[in-house]
Amino acid sequence: MFLLKFILLIGTLAWTVTAGPGAARYDDFKVYKIFIKDEPQLNQLKKFRDILPIRYLNEITSAQNNYDVAIDPANQQKLEDQLNYYEMEYRVTIEDLQKLIDDSLPKTRSTGMEWTKFHNLDDIYEFVDNLASSFPTTITPFTIGYSYENRPIKAIKISHKPNNKAIFIESQMHAVEWISSATSTCFFNNLLNSQDEQFKQLLLDYDWIYVPIVNPDGFAYTHDVERLWRKNRRPTGFSNSSGICYGIDMNRNFGYEWGAQSSWNFHEPCDHWYGGAKPDSEPEVLALQAFINLFPDGYIKMYMPFHSYGNLILLPYGHTSDIFPPNYDQMMRIAKGFADAARVKYGTNFKYGSTGTINLSGYVSGASKDWAYGVKNIPYTGTIELRDYGEYGFFLPPSQIKEVCDEVTDGIIGMLKVAEKEDLFERNSSRMNLITVYHLLAYLLVFKFTSKWLL
Repeated sequence: MFLLKFILLIGTLAWTVTAGPGAARYDDFKVYKIFIKDEPQLNQLKKFRDILPIRYLNEITSAQNNYDVAIDPANQQKLEDQLNYYEMEYRVTIEDLQKLIDDSLPKTRSTGMEWTKFHNLDDIYEFVDNLASSFPTTITPFTIGYSYENRPIKAIKISHKPNNKAIFIESQMHAVEWISSATSTCFFNNLLNSQDEQFKQLLLDYDWIYVPIVNPDGFAYTHDVERLWRKNRRPTGFSNSSGICYGIDMNRNFGYEWGAQSSWNFHEPCDHWYGGAKPDSEPEVLALQAFINLFPDGYIKMYMPFHSYGNLILLPYGHTSDIFPPNYDQMMRIAKGFADAARVKYGTNFKYGSTGTINLSGYVSGASKDWAYGVKNIPYTGTIELRDYGEYGFFLPPSQIKEVCDEVTDGIIGMLKVAEKEDLFERNSSRMNLITVYHLLAYLLVFKFTSKWLL
């Protein structure tokens, strides 16, 4: 038994510290998609990590689901033997993970943002700084706080006229999900630089608040050390055979129904989906909450985190499949507006509904969008899970960035049209208030004139 654990440990270390100055490599690693039909298979899948240096790429939650795993070439046959023995259906979706990673990065240091490759933290922060300096009268830059490793968390607010309501977009809370910040930067680049009349109207009709990188430590770590990293980089206070355990899944750490319904690994301090020892424990989470709290109640009307993957629009709540928000039907109509518009250009189908009913990973307690709805009373909060369905998963080729940006942009325009019909931004209420004031003034003038005449 000791020899087996030693071999697994050596395999894990070889995986995580080879090649380059601390950068992990995944040469000839394969990614498998495994279909789990029942509870016995589900339990066995969880046990694979005890005998193989396997990396689960999504949470193991329930049967009748697909799960993605990555494994090194030396252990691929062993994994396939186990899958066949337990009669689990599977297929290989990625033959060489390292090649896919290499192809996704710029070959030379970028001189500016382009949406044909994925960019690192410095590139994205330079892009955000350039936006603020290019539009000084309409963009207000913020440093909303600092990460555990003392990196700034930057944000901008875009406002073209007073009394607008706001739309809040955040991305890159999960470090591994590079498509989230690639899509959000592309969207805001188009929003601010396009001459298209639709974009100009979006700028006039709404304020926009944007946090491009909620998790700068984790994101930098995926570029410099470990491409598959998900969490932030604060030590958990625990360790295992590989050493000190780092990181909390910040989208499991928000203080609304935290831990109410959790996956099998939510409370494991060395796991990728660890929700923390208590809610609201992470500096990045607290910074985001404090930033949102700066704005008056009722100002932010839509809150949209960008994540991947699955082509989903996840509405509250994540901790239950039985309880729904009071305005859930309205939120569903708005989400349908996104899905209908996003489908037009490339045929991408977005499924929409509460996290507890449609999420591929099952229940999610402590998510930012549930906190934004349940604590801040923002009337529409919906996480957009971007491409794809799991063919590439977290390793979406950069050739798809512009397509994802296009369909998300179309989706946002579509959902805003529905939101306006639903009076989410309270324009009709404002008009009614003006009409009421006008009628009152008219009545007072008539009354005053009539009173003089009667006298």
